[in-house]
Amino acid sequence: MSRGEIECSNTLEDALDQALPSQAFVYRPVRQRVYCLLLAEGRDDLSSSPPVQEWFVYAGNPLRHPDLVRPLQMTVPGGMPSLRQLWLNQEPGTQVRRVDVLLACFDLFSSREELQAVESAFQALCCLLIYLFVQVDTLSLEDLHAFIAQAVCLQGKSAAQLEDVQLDYIDSRAVQLGSLLVRGLTMLVLVNSACGFPWRTSDFMPWNVFDGKLFHEKYLQSEKGCSTEALVEQNRSWLATFQQLKSVVCKACQREDRRIVNRQLWRPHQSGRWGRQGPGSHRTSSGQSRSGQGQHWRDQGPGNRQYEPDTWRRHSSSSGWSN
Repeated sequence: MSRGEIECSNTLEDALDQALPSQAFVYRPVRQRVYCLLLAEGRDDLSSSPPVQEWFVYAGNPLRHPDLVRPLQMTVPGGMPSLRQLWLNQEPGTQVRRVDVLLACFDLFSSREELQAVESAFQALCCLLIYLFVQVDTLSLEDLHAFIAQAVCLQGKSAAQLEDVQLDYIDSRAVQLGSLLVRGLTMLVLVNSACGFPWRTSDFMPWNVFDGKLFHEKYLQSEKGCSTEALVEQNRSWLATFQQLKSVVCKACQREDRRIVNRQLWRPHQSGRWGRQGPGSHRTSSGQSRSGQGQHWRDQGPGNRQYEPDTWRRHSSSSGWSN
């Protein structure tokens, strides 16, 4: 914090896959809101806030210079609490305020009611999945099924059973999706700690909600068109949890005008709301789109650039799905 610097110098991404954006850009709006929380000191005018130096690897960035990223204003119902309140206040109701700020960092306060209905062990995962599917239009229903099925089945798997999982082949897209989710879990750690720990950190430690090999198995099964019953291994209890989590994510995404569809129904011209706004559209801190000067995430070039709060925009592919 004293240096105003953050780094993520490694990732598992396919630079040739045009359908998935880099995790550096997917989670940048979240980081910008955390910068607002930590550095803006409650000011409404963020123009004087110092930029943060980001050393994040992505295609075309040799990491010779940092990206200079400014805080992004966020709206918290009841006003933005101070760090002293978030971190030190033990009065009743403070924990509720911490959750409010955490959801505001992901711009998902409108999903608060749905997330409260979810078992605590899955709340953070659902929050992350809603954010991902709202931000990245090229994620499909098959992807959602794989993410949820592996998380639900993981709860009943022993280490020996996970070790015995055998994969027919490795899909590079599945590897990148798994990496994207795990980076999101580390982002949850950042946000949760900045907000004074409203959620138990153990609930979103990777070993509790994600296993790479199990996810890969569920991804391959989902791509083949396996039923949800097959994905949860004919376990009725797991199926009920699966259906609840899927309903929560889909309802929250629909509220954001994001309909998650099967991959075979997807067409290059059917990108999401932000894609329909044209090449100059991007997401704002209020969750609305407007015309601006944002660039495509693949065209932003190497480091040492100034990033204003709203220059990242939701990604939608115009070239179809990768195989």
